[in-house]
Amino acid sequence: MSTMTQKLMFTTASVRNLVISNPTDALYYEVLTPKWESHQTTVRRLDTRANQYDTVGSIRSQSGKPVAVSMYNGEFVNEELWLRKIEGQGRQSRWEFDDGEGNYFSWVVAGSNLEVRKCLDESGAQSPTPIATFYPHRRHFMVTMVSQQAFLEIESSVVDSLDTVLGAIC
Repeated sequence: MSTMTQKLMFTTASVRNLVISNPTDALYYEVLTPKWESHQTTVRRLDTRANQYDTVGSIRSQSGKPVAVSMYNGEFVNEELWLRKIEGQGRQSRWEFDDGEGNYFSWVVAGSNLEVRKCLDESGAQSPTPIATFYPHRRHFMVTMVSQQAFLEIESSVVDSLDTVLGAIC
């Protein structure tokens, strides 16, 4: 990735609560699945100027699998229409989504990481470099304490589409 990136850390506050933020908390998201509403996950962004949370997305689940997505309190749409799976050979499958402003992105598997690449045209051709990369947590000897927290490294150019990118992760 280029030198102009933001590193968003994934911090688990509880089994049902995840915080995604940069070191200064200028970018701060909360992912909540309340115990009393376990079929509904909400993604909220902290507006630091107004000191309040704005709901950026909601995900409805059935039997533990996402079935519908809503962005910015809009109507729920079928998850398969919002995050489209494009079949490929083996690990070459990808999942495409758009940010509602005509920009298309795809999640692809790259080794042990997930990458978001911008789709350059309607054929699905992707940018040569990722605009976001998810790095999962690492453990010492795969069983002991976590040696690296999970994080998402994003290019500065994707900050405006970050709500949608995070909605596609969750």
